[in-house]
Amino acid sequence: MGKIIKNALFGLLVAAFLVFAGVMMNHSSKLLEHWAYPTDYSETVEEKSGEYGVPLSVIYAVIRTESGFDPEAESWVGARGLMQITKDAYEWIDYYRGATGASWEDMYVPEINIDYGTWLLSYLYGEFGEWETVYAAYNAGPNAVKKWLEDKEYSTDGRTLYNIPYEETSNYCKKVSAYRKGYINAYGFD
Repeated sequence: MGKIIKNALFGLLVAAFLVFAGVMMNHSSKLLEHWAYPTDYSETVEEKSGEYGVPLSVIYAVIRTESGFDPEAESWVGARGLMQITKDAYEWIDYYRGATGASWEDMYVPEINIDYGTWLLSYLYGEFGEWETVYAAYNAGPNAVKKWLEDKEYSTDGRTLYNIPYEETSNYCKKVSAYRKGYINAYGFD
């Protein structure tokens, strides 16, 4: 009888260990996902998502792709901040939506940069209606994308780009899309 009880206890210990290991692996997996998909500046991102109707997953994916969450990031063309706003984009946004009182230097301020970048994403979505097309316009500019959408070599329906002639923009769109899926999987974002 003692041997049966020892075997039963051993079996219970093994089962308990396997359950514990499974829980820890699942927890570790979530920790890794959250590390790979940061949500810095969440208060501002959530506020601007609601204000401009841009999904959280899109905003975070663009920030992750553009700057890796570095508010001091500056590109070789002079784009600034988390969402890499160019001087031309800054001036156009300020003119189009009305001056906000923010200066070009303020594009390094996370809350202001996220406001400008999210507003631009919202505007582009209103213009194009497809997130993949919006990503291309955010990277290459809306005028280039409008031309591509009119060309059967790049779009057969005038809304979706099946082929992007700029390799940088093509790679950019793939990255943003992949990061967006990652954010959706890690956090259940929209």
